[in-house]
Amino acid sequence: MTEVARTRGTSSEIERGVVPEVAELGNELKELFHRLGISQSQYAHRVHLDKSVVSRYLTGRRVAPQEFVDRLVAEVETHVGAPLRPAAKEALRTRRLEALRVTDPGEFRLERLRDELARSRRDAERAHRNVDALHALLEKREAEARAASDELDRLRLDWGAEIAALRRDLADAEALRLDAERRGEELREEILRLEEELSRRSPEGGGGGLLPPAVFQEQLEGLWEAEEFAEAGRELTEAAWTRPLEEAAELLAWLGDSGRDDAAEHFVSDVGRLRPLDDVLRFAPQITGRVVAWERAWVFALASRMTERNAATLYDGLKAHGGMWRSQADGVLATAVRRLRVPDGAVRLVVSALVHESSLDRLEETTRALTGSSSLPGVFAFPVMAGLAEAGRWDVAVRVAAEYLRRQPNRYDPRLERVFRGLTDLPEEQVDMVLEVMAGLEPGHGAAGAAEALAKADDPSLLDRFLGAVSTRDGLDLLEQRVRRSLAGRIREWRASRRQ
Repeated sequence: MTEVARTRGTSSEIERGVVPEVAELGNELKELFHRLGISQSQYAHRVHLDKSVVSRYLTGRRVAPQEFVDRLVAEVETHVGAPLRPAAKEALRTRRLEALRVTDPGEFRLERLRDELARSRRDAERAHRNVDALHALLEKREAEARAASDELDRLRLDWGAEIAALRRDLADAEALRLDAERRGEELREEILRLEEELSRRSPEGGGGGLLPPAVFQEQLEGLWEAEEFAEAGRELTEAAWTRPLEEAAELLAWLGDSGRDDAAEHFVSDVGRLRPLDDVLRFAPQITGRVVAWERAWVFALASRMTERNAATLYDGLKAHGGMWRSQADGVLATAVRRLRVPDGAVRLVVSALVHESSLDRLEETTRALTGSSSLPGVFAFPVMAGLAEAGRWDVAVRVAAEYLRRQPNRYDPRLERVFRGLTDLPEEQVDMVLEVMAGLEPGHGAAGAAEALAKADDPSLLDRFLGAVSTRDGLDLLEQRVRRSLAGRIREWRASRRQ
């Protein structure tokens, strides 16, 4: 534990002292910034950064990027009208490298390699210039040797050794150039390898210089103690999408153990909303069976990003964890359906999500969502049934029909007449599709309830069309046994009129 953590100072002291090298860099930058004579807000606006970002760099709570340091040096030089001493610039760069070495060895190694590559390029450029100069001198000497034909013998004696030396120098320069180019290529390959390794270590957009987890937790505690809740929230949101998954899981467990339930709930939501989908699916087991509020926030976050394009990936990925996450997959899909509130959109989303799904186990919540609001019977459910059937998902359409009828008044309730109200507002082909779906229900229960409700519908032709659909399934005998006597008589009349 650092000295600051042991003394439990104020939030400012904690932020400045968590990592001495980072704090020293911040002090250097702050002294340089004070020479501008402007506020941090003005400077943040000038360089197009958030004030909180500038504050973190100047207070030593985050390692400033080299671009920020270079821009600050340039601003100060312009303001004072004179360049900073090279030694001061080099000292500032050394201070930043020391901070990187402590907080992010990988980034430190990358910066060192970039410096070495720059030096190598300068060496190569000098070698190129030497080669050109030696080529020019050699050509001059050879030309002079050819021109002085009458003194050729003497010139050969005088200049022979010099030409031989120049050839040796040229060969050495060529070798140096090839070596510099080969070294430059090796450094470029090493930089690419290290950049790829660092990109895999953290999600896209995450920068270097992240504080160690324990130090970051100390910083959050300091912000909460100082009642800087907005700043603590911003730090947690940034951590939700920049920290490696393992650290995010540890941070969530720490928030729960610390009794920071509201912060944990927001953190869970941010992970679900902001991380790449692969990260989200790998993080899902961290939420299972923990806190109900966390699971609710997680489900809402995932539902908010579910689209027709990623629905199957998200649904299948959650189900792959097995156990209660099969139910969570159903919950996410149901929540996404309720957010749409448009039958066509709901159908497309469900069909996309279930593209690899043949078993409809644990689809209860999605089925209920597809039946729509109980205050508007049929307005949502009927277009959904027809759309699912048209898309080839008769199995899901039949489940929606069964759930819809289960939620309606029983066959002896006078309010039964409202069950199919609004069905005829659909196009005729969709009306037939809904009746076909209803005919696919189990005759003894669902189909009997549908027949009783259709018998009270405003349009008497609906019952006839329904009985025709049941007849094609050879279900009229059983249906006649399960309905009320008066309706059974109507069924017999219908059969007689068609000689069935």
